[in-house]
Amino acid sequence: MITLYLARHGQTVENLSRIFQGHLPGTLTEEGKKQAMELGEYLRDIALDAVVSSDLQRVVDTVQLAVGSRQLPWQQTTLLREIDWGPWTGLSVGSVDLSNPPSGVETRQMMYDRAGAFLDYLWQHYDGKRVLVVAHGQINRCLEARITGVPLEELRTVPLMKNAELHRYELTRE
Repeated sequence: MITLYLARHGQTVENLSRIFQGHLPGTLTEEGKKQAMELGEYLRDIALDAVVSSDLQRVVDTVQLAVGSRQLPWQQTTLLREIDWGPWTGLSVGSVDLSNPPSGVETRQMMYDRAGAFLDYLWQHYDGKRVLVVAHGQINRCLEARITGVPLEELRTVPLMKNAELHRYELTRE
């Protein structure tokens, strides 16, 4: 069994600007820093064995603020990066035709598969552990879909997590 605490990074300047962040580093706003600290307060009395997170700066900053001085093993992985918006990265959400993404934009299938690969990785390295996983809205949606058995075709029925929101799952092998 794995006890998984899944969180999203704090609010960023790019969130407020409504741009496709994708693989951009991202900069936490003052509110985002506050959210990360509040996440840390919530986590304070929760026993954790490890942290696994995206390697993008907005998540790294969130983890540092939330985990604080706790001495936990911390692994960063590209498997937890946000959707790769390719040529749309940095553009305003309202400036593109969402029904016609260009070549280079990661598809929902690709993200769903990446979420599955991450869960396999988690089982290989963290079986029996209590793990804090911190990532991004779209990849977290895919992780939650995989965990709860929601098929790709129904992915949009899984709500996007709010900034610094935390969900808890007990993962068991079936």
